[in-house]
Amino acid sequence: MVPGRALLITASPRTGKSPHSVAEALNDKAVDNVKTLRKDIRNEQLTRFSSHMNKIVVGQPRAIDKLTDSFSRLIAGVHDPERPLLTMMFMGPTGVGKTETVRALAETIFGSKRAFTRVNCQEYSAHYNISKLLGSPPGYVGGEIRPLLAQENLDRHHKKALEMQTGMVSEAGSKLNRLFPPESERYLNIVLFDEIEKAHPKLWNLLLGILEDGTVVLGNNEEVDFRQSIIILTTNVGSEAMGAHLSQSNIGFSTGTDSERMNRDIEDAALRAAKKVFPFEFLNRFDDIITYHTLEEEHLYEILDILIGQVHQRSLMCAEPFLLEITDEAKALLVESGRDVQYGARPLKRVVEKEIVTPISHYICSEQIRKGDLITVDVEAGSGELVFRKETGVTSWEELESLGPFVEDQWAKDDLGVKDDGGEKKELVEEITQVVATAGCMTGADD
Repeated sequence: MVPGRALLITASPRTGKSPHSVAEALNDKAVDNVKTLRKDIRNEQLTRFSSHMNKIVVGQPRAIDKLTDSFSRLIAGVHDPERPLLTMMFMGPTGVGKTETVRALAETIFGSKRAFTRVNCQEYSAHYNISKLLGSPPGYVGGEIRPLLAQENLDRHHKKALEMQTGMVSEAGSKLNRLFPPESERYLNIVLFDEIEKAHPKLWNLLLGILEDGTVVLGNNEEVDFRQSIIILTTNVGSEAMGAHLSQSNIGFSTGTDSERMNRDIEDAALRAAKKVFPFEFLNRFDDIITYHTLEEEHLYEILDILIGQVHQRSLMCAEPFLLEITDEAKALLVESGRDVQYGARPLKRVVEKEIVTPISHYICSEQIRKGDLITVDVEAGSGELVFRKETGVTSWEELESLGPFVEDQWAKDDLGVKDDGGEKKELVEEITQVVATAGCMTGADD
């Protein structure tokens, strides 16, 4: 039978057909109109979102997949209209990309990695500091200062993206643009509560209402609407338990089976610790709780390429612009010096600053590096230490100037090595142009 249709169980005097034949005909027609939906067909904007996030946030594909699923509910418009658009908690060890995910999300949606409202919860460990978020009542000291969670402060990033025509939210005809049309005065915003476990419990109570009802009342009785907000909380809670698993595993960067088991142990330890610290009603308010995993050696090489790309971009913007090449041997030495499974990517970033940026700065100050030089960082055969070599006259100042302005809408990653077989300037400039385009859009793994 066809759902929603009531068939008259009598023969038709006009046609003479039995009710059974009528029902069979309707059923056959209904079957012809039924199509199985295919999971492999994805929205183009959603595909670009996932691709961009995976290129910036290295080594967390499961976390990005969950975030992409949540983002699909947002752009489809099937979310609960009486709650915030998305509410998520990011858990995991330090230095694995939790805060960097929020920066990448802001860059993807609004075109700037700073286009979100960040609440550093370390500043709200005392209950009286919460007035900075909500503002003071009229007549009290500070009552004239606009609070951090004021509506205009939340909405300013979306307005700027529309003004500058940056990010997915400004793409005409896209699902996200149709969901938030410029003429509707409905503005999407991202709010990050960073390291929420360090805040006073009164802030947790404040978040209970925001996460459930999507509104909060400021000190001056103004109501702030969070129903157009993506609210993300990060936490390092359980870091001691996670650190114990990491220090006892002794797996380094070995087999995938050991790594998967360690990640499951870390996830279980994080959830157990979160249930001890946060009230159950608080954890039950989130759409999703995402646990970040440890970084493997291959991930560190990808992060190193991003970090070197940023250094390369800075080298072209400094007082003495020059070209930079890092050999594979030098990259291997940097990864070996900067890998620490307990601290993620942060030690690698410190190694790059110490072993690459600091020596180069000394060479620039001593005028050993001049405009247009090619600096190659390699490993010396005898000592096994990094050595810096210079090749002059590889490119001219005019050719360096031609590399800008840097393209920020290309999301491809390229090898940072410079292959010069005897002064082929044209090929070198083309390769460096691609490197600078990459460095201009990539962001580092700060967390």
